Amino acid sequence: MKKYTYHSMFALPFALTFASDAFANDSDTPNSNWQHSIEIYALALNIRGDSKINNLSADVDVDPQFIMDKIDMGAMAHWESVYKNTWGFYIDYSFMKLSGKTDSLLQKDLNVVSGSMDIRQGVLEAKVFRRYQYDFGFVDYMAGIRWWDNDIDSRVRSENGLIDNSKSLDVDWVDYLIGARLTTPLSASWDFYFNGDIGLSGDTNFTSSIQTGVRYAINDWSNLNLGYKSTWVDYDNGDTFAYNTASQGFLLGWAAHF
Repeated sequence: MKKYTYHSMFALPFALTFASDAFANDSDTPNSNWQHSIEIYALALNIRGDSKINNLSADVDVDPQFIMDKIDMGAMAHWESVYKNTWGFYIDYSFMKLSGKTDSLLQKDLNVVSGSMDIRQGVLEAKVFRRYQYDFGFVDYMAGIRWWDNDIDSRVRSENGLIDNSKSLDVDWVDYLIGARLTTPLSASWDFYFNGDIGLSGDTNFTSSIQTGVRYAINDWSNLNLGYKSTWVDYDNGDTFAYNTASQGFLLGWAAHF
């Protein structure tokens, strides 16, 4: 099996992204039993590990600058709802599309070969939780899924026209998760949180994610999220696709609650 270091193959937050705790304030809404929040956030992602498409193996070594240079579009958002400060759920979605080209590949006969690659990934995380109050704050005990959806398109062409190959790969899978989230107040305006989960699936040997940080109450309806996120995944479908990486980075988000 050939092995390369190919940054543009998987420069995505596979773990994509993996979210924020968009409801940290424990204030009751007088006219409703429900409390809701929506958060937009950004993640300065670093990805380290290895991956495989068919018989091509590659080291993954990606930093935030590389992602910013190659990104075509992206979005990260988080919705959370809590009923009577007891039962709740959240949905977190992150999406990125990266593209890269090169005209500097050479064959053994020195014929110039050009290549291009487009990578699109969406990561959807959905969890339900039960909240318990303690003297130090509250803990949400969670269960849910993380759905990974990857589309990869590549093309290699030579100047003499003898080579013109295109390949596409569409892979998606679901990981099943359990976890917990601790939130404790530091002051009237600051809260500390720690969120962790662990899971697996038929083709995922292991996956886990942790996120920790603080929230600052800007006013009575919004807050600022300053955190750090790390996600590990070891996926191999035994046929066309394998992905074994650790992704981590600092997170900045803004949430509105109502």
